[in-house]
Amino acid sequence: MKDVKFAITDIETTGGGIKGNKITEICVLVVQNGEVIEEYTSLVNPGTEIPLYIETLTNINDEMLVDAPKFAEIAPEIQKITKDCVFVAHNVNFDYNIIKAEFGSLDMSFQRKRLCTVRLAKKLIPGLFSYSLGNICTSINIPHYDRHRAKGDCEATVTLFQRCLALDPEYEIFEKMLNQKTAASYLPPNFKNSDFEKLPTSTGVYFFKDKDGIPIYIGKAKNIKSRVKSHFQERSNRKYKMMQATYSIDYELTGSEVLALLRESALILKYFPEFNKAQKKVSRPYTLTSYHNQKGIEQFVIHKNKVSPVSWMKFYTREEAVKFLEFLCQEFELCPRYCGLQTGVDHCSHYKIKDCSGMCKGEIEQHEYNHRVSKAVDYIQQYENSCLLVEKGRTKAEKSFIYLKKGRYAGYGYVENSDDFNVDQFEDYLIPQQNSSYADRIVNKYLSTKKNLTRLELNQVEEIEERETEEWFG
Repeated sequence: MKDVKFAITDIETTGGGIKGNKITEICVLVVQNGEVIEEYTSLVNPGTEIPLYIETLTNINDEMLVDAPKFAEIAPEIQKITKDCVFVAHNVNFDYNIIKAEFGSLDMSFQRKRLCTVRLAKKLIPGLFSYSLGNICTSINIPHYDRHRAKGDCEATVTLFQRCLALDPEYEIFEKMLNQKTAASYLPPNFKNSDFEKLPTSTGVYFFKDKDGIPIYIGKAKNIKSRVKSHFQERSNRKYKMMQATYSIDYELTGSEVLALLRESALILKYFPEFNKAQKKVSRPYTLTSYHNQKGIEQFVIHKNKVSPVSWMKFYTREEAVKFLEFLCQEFELCPRYCGLQTGVDHCSHYKIKDCSGMCKGEIEQHEYNHRVSKAVDYIQQYENSCLLVEKGRTKAEKSFIYLKKGRYAGYGYVENSDDFNVDQFEDYLIPQQNSSYADRIVNKYLSTKKNLTRLELNQVEEIEERETEEWFG
């Protein structure tokens, strides 16, 4: 380990995150056995203007870079000086990924082992108020000249690196960090590896929190740990900025994925986290209604903006509504023409429904057809009743339920996974929730895609039955 070479690196850039950020200055100081053995420093022409706030911060302006080499010209030198070295930087993923992106733009590969002096300092010099390079240097008396210039910051990082070497003479911490095989190598600088290792592989919602414990991003996942790891590996500027602002992570297990979706939606509406995209406004739903036409035939129709005295169900896409009507036609032997599936025709010729009831041809009596429609309405009404949708729980010892009050989401809860659950007492376990258009859409989609739906009716508490839906609910 003593003979390992460390290429301690610092760059200045045009600003921003990872994507589109260009290098304006680079410094590499190679350290071996605690001593600097090689150095490379250069300004870099980024091929774009320097933003004013970056010029103010670094004192690097466009004039200084006119005659500077472009990255393509210095790339061979960077490859050479860092070859067979461990790449080291303060907040290493920033410097490393921007340099890697610069090489990528030239169709060149850049792969090095990485070591972060932020994480080293947190492990070997715990308890500091801040681990930014400037604050560390102030706290432990490291000279830091020419701040926000590549060589000045790089020299300060070298001194910090040497201090860390002195605190780890047997290289135990160094070797552990270099041999990490987990997502720890991708962790943002303020995030604890121990917090990541504690994350579950179960279904639920997770919270990225800032230094004050305020949620800045909320997500849902079937496997929380795997999903969080994928965030660390994303390279968008927005994700990079979010990772830099993350100090801790929390989670809430839900057991079922549909409940995770409902909790994610409710928590986003509660906290409005900075890095969550605003929930799209749900458009006005399509409504299924029925009426007696001039011939006295009970007819189904889908509408979006009209007000009607009878409204049966709501759908958030026309495709969902059409699929359901096709199911009704086939299940209850109805006529596509009188279900709003065909217009401008005298007799049905639906591409999918071949067995028309014959109402459009006068082959059955009106009262017989209306009786079939009445049975279809009875079927529809069951989904407007109050019920519990039962799903798996957070552990094998429990199950979860979603409470629909007159067909609308009104809460959730958890009960023991046994046959002794009394539906009458579900309110003892209920966690009430406010409904929203987002929740409506989640529940509707769940009902339309769930193959084995366990539904406990609350208006017939003595009868607990499991309904297995096949057709459109499959």
